[in-house]
Amino acid sequence: MTQTFAAFAASLALALALPAPAPAGPAEDARDLARISNYLNATETLEGNFVQVDPGGVVSEGDFYMRRPGRLRFEYAPPNPTLVIADGFWVAVIDARDGVADRVPLSETPLYLLLKENVDLRREGAVTRIERGDNQLAVTAGDPSGEVQGDITMVFSNNPLELRQWIVTDAEGKATTVALRDMRANVRIEPSQFVIENAPRDN
Repeated sequence: MTQTFAAFAASLALALALPAPAPAGPAEDARDLARISNYLNATETLEGNFVQVDPGGVVSEGDFYMRRPGRLRFEYAPPNPTLVIADGFWVAVIDARDGVADRVPLSETPLYLLLKENVDLRREGAVTRIERGDNQLAVTAGDPSGEVQGDITMVFSNNPLELRQWIVTDAEGKATTVALRDMRANVRIEPSQFVIENAPRDN
């Protein structure tokens, strides 16, 4: 981990933790949620670099690839042997040393709210908090049905609107922060990047 990357991740986490200005009214909330929904729906693919801080404070970095709906790939740089792939149905956490994978359905993870085909944060009842400050817009969302434990906070630069970070909090309140940089949107990404070998399918 380079000092530059570590400082980048720390600065974003610190910015999110700073007190937000007084909350806006319902009209501004609805306008911002519409902007975010339109931005996500218009972002078919996204690739770049990431820095991750896990619940234990361990920092990792690597490359990421996203293709909506439902597809995500995180390639961790050594010494972290992890590869994470979402193929539209499953999310697999793979140990690259032996190929052993743990799988869970994508729909049972908070990432589903980011990767689903049609996002409309105004209507889904998923948003629990909106925070604004320092040219940042942070939206926290969870599963309104309660079937998915945990939530996701998506952090955007406000002008221009761009996804910069997300924080996934599990059912035990443990948070994993992923900060994004050097991003390229709507570029071609090979479908093979999102294939999980020997993944079972829903029939």
